[in-house]
Amino acid sequence: MNELIEFILSNTVFLAKTLDLFEGFKVPGKDYKILACQASEELVQKYQNIYVDEIIKGQRHYSTSTQFLDIMQNSVEFKKYLDCKHIWTYQAYSWTNDLRYSGKIVFCIDYFLFLKLHNKLIQRKLLIEHASLTNEYTNLKKNLINSSILLATRIFPKQEVEYDKLKKTYNNAFVVCASNSNGGDSIFKISTENEYLNAIKSIVTPVIRTEKYIENGIPLNQIGFVLSNGVIIKYRPSVQIIKNIHQSNKMEYAGCDFSDSHLNDSEILANITELTHDIGKILYQIGYRGTFGCDYVVVDDTIHFIELNPRYQASTLIPNIHLGEHDLLAPHILHILGFADVYCSTLNQYNVRNIFVDFIQSGKPIGFYNIYNEKIDKIRKPNKTVIIQEGVSKGYLLFTSSIIDNPFYPAEINLVHS
Repeated sequence: MNELIEFILSNTVFLAKTLDLFEGFKVPGKDYKILACQASEELVQKYQNIYVDEIIKGQRHYSTSTQFLDIMQNSVEFKKYLDCKHIWTYQAYSWTNDLRYSGKIVFCIDYFLFLKLHNKLIQRKLLIEHASLTNEYTNLKKNLINSSILLATRIFPKQEVEYDKLKKTYNNAFVVCASNSNGGDSIFKISTENEYLNAIKSIVTPVIRTEKYIENGIPLNQIGFVLSNGVIIKYRPSVQIIKNIHQSNKMEYAGCDFSDSHLNDSEILANITELTHDIGKILYQIGYRGTFGCDYVVVDDTIHFIELNPRYQASTLIPNIHLGEHDLLAPHILHILGFADVYCSTLNQYNVRNIFVDFIQSGKPIGFYNIYNEKIDKIRKPNKTVIIQEGVSKGYLLFTSSIIDNPFYPAEINLVHS
C-alpha cells in the first residue's frame, strides 16, 4: 500500500453507521480506529475490541446523526482518538463542518453543499444547468431533459394541487416524494386519493415533487467516487430491491443485487456508466469530493436518471466484501482519495466514461436483502441484547445467487434461492 495512505489510515478515526460496512477492510482497531453505531452479532463477535454504540446502550435506531453526536460528546472511546488528525464519516452532517473549523481534516463534503445536492427538488435542474455550460455533456443533458419530460416532473407546495388535477396530469399512477428522503422513507406510489392524502400527511416538507410512475421499470444504482485530482471511478451498477415494506405505498430500499441476472446488457451498463461519469465530473467542478451514487430506472432499454445521492450508498456493503483488502479500490480508500492529495497512477485506467470496476468474485455475496417480517435463518442480525426501534430491519441476508424473481416495484423475492 502507498505509504502516505497507510499514514492517513493510522491517523484516522472512522465514524461508522455500521461496522458491517467495513467487513474485510483491513483490520479495524489495528490498521485504523473505528467507532460504530451498529453492528451485526457476527461482526461484534469477530471484532470484540471495537466500540459499537448500540451494544452499550441496548437500542438500535433508524437515524444515527444524533447517535454520532452522543458518541463524540460522551464516550471515553472518542476521547482516546482526539489526537487523530483525520475523521471519516458516512456523509456530511451539521457538525462535520464544525470539526473542520477546529482544524480536523474531515473526509466528507461541506455540509451546505450536501444540503444543496441532497434536495430532490433541485438536483436535476442543477445538473442540467452545469451540463449546459459546455458541449462535453451533451448526452447527459439530453437524458436529464428527456427524463424530466417523460416523468412530467412537477414541484409545488403540497396543499396547492388537488388529487384530481394530478390524476388528469398523469392518467395513471404517479410518485410523490419529499424534498429530502433516505432509502425511500418519503417516496410514495399513488393510485388513489386516499393514498395521496396519506402521503402528503406523512411528508413533513411543505413542497413536494410528483412524477409519472414508470411501469415495468428496473431500478438501478451506481456507486461513484470523485477523487481529489478529478479522476472519476465507478463500480458495477446494481439492481435495487424496492419494496412496500410497511404497506404504506412507500417505495422503500430493501437491498441490492450486483449479479447479471436482471442486468446483463453490456450497452446499457456502458451507457449508465457514462452518465454517472459525467455527473461525477460536474460534481468535481462544483467542489464535490468522495463517494456518491446515482439512481436510474431502465425501461425497454431506455435509461432515465432519477436522483443523486451525495453520500455513501448502503449497497457499498457488497463491493467492500470483494474489495475491502485491495490497496486502492476499496470503497473507504477511494472515498479518502477524494480529499487526500495522493497521486495513484494505476487508477487512471478506470477514469474512462464507459469503464466500471467489475469487482464480483466467485463464491462471495453478490447482494443483500433487509429482513423485516420474513422468517429465515442465517441472517446477519443485531446482538440479542439490542432492542430494535419499530420499523427498523431485524437484520439482513447475504446471498450468492440472485433472489429476485421480479425486479419491478414492489420487487418479488424468492428466499428459497438464498
